[in-house]
Order: sequence, then structure tokens, then C-alpha cells
Amino acid sequence: MVVPTGNHQGPLAAEHSFIQVQPGNVVLTALKKAEDDDAIVLRFYECAGTESDVKLRLPPGAQSVYETDLMEKPIVSLALQESLATVHTKPYEIKTVKVQFGAFSSSKVSAKQ
Repeated sequence: MVVPTGNHQGPLAAEHSFIQVQPGNVVLTALKKAEDDDAIVLRFYECAGTESDVKLRLPPGAQSVYETDLMEKPIVSLALQESLATVHTKPYEIKTVKVQFGAFSSSKVSAKQ
């Protein structure tokens, strides 16, 4: 049984994108919790056979971004400006990126009780 809920009264928009990956020739294949800590890991590949600068639009609170190997060990730190990180890919290359977030503060979200 599906129950329509209508508009909500919460602080979030009706739609929200957790992560955006551009350009269109890049396919995000995995988003998961890191094996060794509370970071998230993104895995993607370039599918059109062209070098690309991949732009990752991340959620607020992202503090650091690293390109890693497949075992999630950091290779290089990526610049992070206003929740945007860029990583270069070669044709058909698979990339793994690890994103660390800061501690969540409950004072940032107000809830009706």
C-alpha cells in the first residue's frame, strides 16, 4: 500500500542530490563507506575513451578528498573548494576517491518536537 505524503515541513528541499559527477562520459559505479574509517568512497570510470577532468560536487561538510588505490590507501590529496573537487582521468580509467567529513553538529539542524 502506497500512502501519499504530500509536502513535508522539514528543512530539506523536495529533491536533493547527494553527489554530482560531471562530465557525462564518467560513470559512478560505487558509493560506499570506507573499510577503515567513516569516510565515503566513490568509484567511477571514464566510458567514452577521452581524457577528462572529473568534477565531483560533494555534500557540505566534506573536509578532505583523496585519490586512492583500489585498497583505499591515499595516493594524492585533491583540492577541495566550496564542496567541489576535480580529478583527472585517462581514457577508460577507473578511479577511486575517498572523502572525509567533519563531525556532524546537531545544532546545525533544527527539528520540531
